Amino acid sequence: MKRKPLLITLGIVAVLVIVFFVARAMRQSGPEKNDVQSFLVAFNNQVKAGNRDSVLAYFDVNQKPAVLNRLIGVLTNKTGLKGDQSPLFKLALNIDSDAIKIVNGELAEAKIPVKFTSDTLGSKSSTLKLRVRKMADKSYKIVQVDANKMAADYLAFDDFIKSKTLTDKDIYSESTLKSFETAKTLKGKYDTVVWFAHLGDQNYYYVVNGKWEMDKDIERWKDSVIQPYKMGLLGPDLKEVIPVQYDVIHNINGTFPSLVEVEKDGKKGFYDLNGKNVVPVNYDQVIPIEDNVNMAVLRSGDDYFYLKKDLSISDKADLKIADFFPKIKDIASHLNFYKNALAVVTEYNSREKHGAIYLPPSYLVDLNMIGKEIDFKNPLRNNVGFEEVHKDFNIGFANTVSDSNWLTASFYSVRDYFLGGRSEFYDSKNLVIVDKKRNKIYTQDIGTNYTREEDGGDSLEGICDVNNIKALNDSLYEVKAGAVLWADMYDSTKTITGGTYYHYLAVKNNKLVELPNERYFGFTKYVKMDDSYLNACYKMSIGADYKTSKEKTIDHITPELLRYIKNEIYADYGYQFKDKRWQVVFQMMPSYKFDDNGKPIPGNASVEDSLTDVDKYNINWITQKLKGAKNNTLASK
Repeated sequence: MKRKPLLITLGIVAVLVIVFFVARAMRQSGPEKNDVQSFLVAFNNQVKAGNRDSVLAYFDVNQKPAVLNRLIGVLTNKTGLKGDQSPLFKLALNIDSDAIKIVNGELAEAKIPVKFTSDTLGSKSSTLKLRVRKMADKSYKIVQVDANKMAADYLAFDDFIKSKTLTDKDIYSESTLKSFETAKTLKGKYDTVVWFAHLGDQNYYYVVNGKWEMDKDIERWKDSVIQPYKMGLLGPDLKEVIPVQYDVIHNINGTFPSLVEVEKDGKKGFYDLNGKNVVPVNYDQVIPIEDNVNMAVLRSGDDYFYLKKDLSISDKADLKIADFFPKIKDIASHLNFYKNALAVVTEYNSREKHGAIYLPPSYLVDLNMIGKEIDFKNPLRNNVGFEEVHKDFNIGFANTVSDSNWLTASFYSVRDYFLGGRSEFYDSKNLVIVDKKRNKIYTQDIGTNYTREEDGGDSLEGICDVNNIKALNDSLYEVKAGAVLWADMYDSTKTITGGTYYHYLAVKNNKLVELPNERYFGFTKYVKMDDSYLNACYKMSIGADYKTSKEKTIDHITPELLRYIKNEIYADYGYQFKDKRWQVVFQMMPSYKFDDNGKPIPGNASVEDSLTDVDKYNINWITQKLKGAKNNTLASK
């Protein structure tokens, strides 16, 4: 969704993101270039003086977020980009030669030259983009920072300085340096040594014969027609523990202690560290379970088997997914992937790519808990920039919901701490549905933030963070999940900031697909309303200024909200409201357009031909409810 009329984000690679609200400003004359120039000169004077608190006052925030403080630390030369070390060089802004562009009646954009200077190793130029808003009291505030280029250039210059001043021992562990040297000796026998694994004081080597391209092959994992390759694993004695014939080899001990998962042509199996193939590579899925006798369920097509604790395999078992789903390992409790990834650190055979690579157990990938590959911050390397790696990745079990005797759904909260992204934490929910009728598992990512274009960010907490599912028919599910919202009411002092968000998921070609929906109250698009839709939980901010506003929780749909819901149906088709306030409320929906100068393009005079039967039913239903509303309550209440 692209609705953020008053929500501004700060994006910066490696310094991450801070979200804050700007004050609701009255329409006023636009910003002037000279005034913006003077504002930025004053800002830079405080930056040069190193006055962090004074610099912070130039941003439109009502608290001191850690990410913004980190950015200010970089600008004032107090810290480096990671925020935990002193900078290796000086940074300076050149306000005198910046180019200022008036964006619209409230915003101006400044493209500010930045210079990094080392006393002994020269300098490098970059750019920082700031957006400045003219506030209601005719003052100015910085409301958006685009520091992507500056951060990338900063890291590059930082790495350059380190390459000239640091030794290998300052950066790499003794074990890593030993692995680098060993990898060189293996080049004649294998085409590539791609990773090292450090198990205690012993090193293992992932080797490849054929053409290996990390980015493509990890996502594909197998396409021998396009680019043939085979992977194997060498032990500390440089003998093959796993022969060089697999598409991918997972982390040692990743699924079971002392075992290594392998994949070939979509099939899975396991080797032990003595080189024995203990589970044949014949199975579509290997699903670890918590059980007194068995350690996993093996699936081959529609047939199921047990992998017993003595590593023997049972005869075909009469099993349904619902029988063993509650026993699946780790899915009913908190799971910290960072801890798992560092149990046996696996790192790249590279002096430039510094992350620790984690290839999680395939069953967790199948359940959509995590991707096929993830890079974590590597504890074996120091004094290097860790761009685009994860510092932490947590899965928390939220709750399980059953709807009839054929559907069970489990919700999981996902928090990804991603260095190098546009947000410090990426919050979302993961939904896993066990369809007992089809004997299938479906998964779906559920968003928790519908306030801006960027991925990730805040998530809703508290009593309005609901998780529920209802089967509307055999192939359509309605999912309710709590989310951060940003819906301005007709009363300009009120805004819905969080609450129930509706998702509609359809089963198509044996996959779960989320149906398109740009409405905050999405049930109006797919469901004929009844009184049950009047029960809901929402957070509402009340007040003309964010600094003095108060938050209220409402447990039902009020007439005020119902009027919004009705008009949102029309707005979804780009209706040009005669009431200018409604036009302002909905103007950030994708159905409305703006010209090159940022001015709204008039919408449709009529949308009657676009309304569906469900739309028309709900408009009429809401109209009747509003007629019966008294004293700000609905007749049904």
